[in-house]
Amino acid sequence: MSVPDDEVLAWHEASHAVVAHVLGGRVRLVTLEQDEDALGGMTSIEWPAEMASDRAGFSARVALAGPLAEIERFGEVDPDDVRALAVWELDWSEVERSARTLHDDPVQRESLIRSWVREVRALLEDPHIEERIARVAEALDAHGTLDRDLFEDCLG
Repeated sequence: MSVPDDEVLAWHEASHAVVAHVLGGRVRLVTLEQDEDALGGMTSIEWPAEMASDRAGFSARVALAGPLAEIERFGEVDPDDVRALAVWELDWSEVERSARTLHDDPVQRESLIRSWVREVRALLEDPHIEERIARVAEALDAHGTLDRDLFEDCLG
């Protein structure tokens, strides 16, 4: 059974947005609309000033949420193979950029990325978070774009 691309993209973007919200970010916009130079949807997040010191870590976790949720839901690649996440180029480049910001040593960076993956997978396994992702994905599939108010309405 093939899953429609729109459904996969909606789940992916909803996961970015919900994880950002759970981590304390304010989702300004989440959309499936594509810019001319973009591959898919986009999530715009505003982080409170008091979270600035770990912005790279939050950004990496949010970037991982889309691919990891997609893997868990649709099973396209081995969820235990961290390098398989590189298929999602834009998300993976954000994860690597964030890790480079925090560590010069490649071994420490890889360890940090693995810890982020474990943390995000644990979040995604929470039934309450999965339910929120499902509600946001359904609304995205119906509307294409959710502003802050529509996104927050989906969260319940």
